Amino acid sequence: MDCIKNIVICGGTHGNELTGVYLAKKHGWLLANQAAAAACRRYIDKDLNRCFALSNLNDNDNALESARAREINALLGKKGSENAPDFILDIHNTTANMGVTLILSSSEPALLQISAIIANEFSNIHIYLQPEKRDESPYLGTIAKSDVCIEAGPQAHGTLDAELFFKVERVVFRFLELIEAWNNGALPKISNFETFTEIRSIDYPRDSGGNITAIIHPALQGKDFCELKNGMPVFMDFDGKEILWEGETCYPAFINEAAYYEKGIAMSLAERFLHS
Repeated sequence: MDCIKNIVICGGTHGNELTGVYLAKKHGWLLANQAAAAACRRYIDKDLNRCFALSNLNDNDNALESARAREINALLGKKGSENAPDFILDIHNTTANMGVTLILSSSEPALLQISAIIANEFSNIHIYLQPEKRDESPYLGTIAKSDVCIEAGPQAHGTLDAELFFKVERVVFRFLELIEAWNNGALPKISNFETFTEIRSIDYPRDSGGNITAIIHPALQGKDFCELKNGMPVFMDFDGKEILWEGETCYPAFINEAAYYEKGIAMSLAERFLHS
């Protein structure tokens, strides 16, 4: 990766994820979905963080978030162009017990090394790889040539948590320091760290009408990034019957994320890798 010069930091891509909203207000960073932030709602018409695929940016959808996505894209220099930002850091909250998770859309060595240093320096930091075909990725960060999404939780939507607020703030400024070290050829080397690579997402059990018939098992609730093996409890139906996992050994994340009920996602599944 070349030097990272043109950097955008944003929050409020979802208007009720208040760590990013209030950090953006505090520091004058980009407040992505201003209307949703004013209403303290995730979105007004549609999820802004699903509006940044090139096919979306080139359509004429008149939804508020579609128009805002086109506005942000033009403001930042246009996705896929030479004028696009070098790097976007986008701040989110999750109701899942994910600590501070750094989501990378690629395994670029610089960003992976920076993330590993942060994971070593701070407690309860996870590195989550979510490989994307950049042109058709719908996420705001993919306007830039590279990006990291920060997911901080657990935090109820529409609320603030002081510990998470100041921890995310410190992580952001440490990220900027380490980018400068990279640019100067002085980024420290670190080994022996772990990453999680997303495999797929799964939904809750549902009946033929689409109604949820089982919920996250108590033994799994809050166990993001913990091992899930074949035969372990994963769901429980409304009569208390356990539903056991029948599948590969994996490491769930975004377990019981409130905003994902509408998306048909109970959790995402990841593989764990140890880097030496």
